[in-house]
Amino acid sequence: MGASVVASFSVNSTNTSAPEGSERLGEVIETNTTGFTAESDDLHRLPELGAIVRVGGLNEQQTYYGIVAFGETGGLDTSRRAVRRGSDSLSDEAIYSRHPELEYVLRTVFTVAVVGYRDGSTLRHVLPPLPVPLHFSVRRCTNAEVRDFVDAPRYFQSLLSYSGEITPEALTAAHLRWVDKTLGDSHEWLRDAVRRLARLMKRDYDRFVTIVQAAEPS
Repeated sequence: MGASVVASFSVNSTNTSAPEGSERLGEVIETNTTGFTAESDDLHRLPELGAIVRVGGLNEQQTYYGIVAFGETGGLDTSRRAVRRGSDSLSDEAIYSRHPELEYVLRTVFTVAVVGYRDGSTLRHVLPPLPVPLHFSVRRCTNAEVRDFVDAPRYFQSLLSYSGEITPEALTAAHLRWVDKTLGDSHEWLRDAVRRLARLMKRDYDRFVTIVQAAEPS
């Protein structure tokens, strides 16, 4: 993912390692400067595409924020492909009841694009100086954290430059939909976000239209 334009602003709230209501989703198993991969604590349970998640830092005053960019479930042994287990008389969740061993040979992982971090009371919408720590917990953001992070968003350029398993247009649209649903503010934030994107993408109209159409509330 390309580095975003330097942008920072002070906030009144201070960081804690696990704010009230912050649910653990999984654990970092791969990490680099631009993002990380996490393994979910529970099979088939992972955050939505476009969701904002958080990871604490080695310093308790540090917090990393990222946007979920991909998810998958497969075998622990990547050299072996999953085989069919069901039939007309056995399907869906009943397969896992009949074969409880699947919980131990399968895993769910998700990829996160890091788009900002907090250092003390300052929130920055740029790549952090160091990668997210390995084996640290990935947690769901509280609604208050989401509101703080997306207020005056300066990380859109990072999303538009994303390089991964899905297109940056698809990731940006998914993020807009998720924030709009999470805030529940009668689409006020979404309208402002679309205006910001219009300014950023004034020379890339086709991509802009693709994102806006995909992000349109149902």
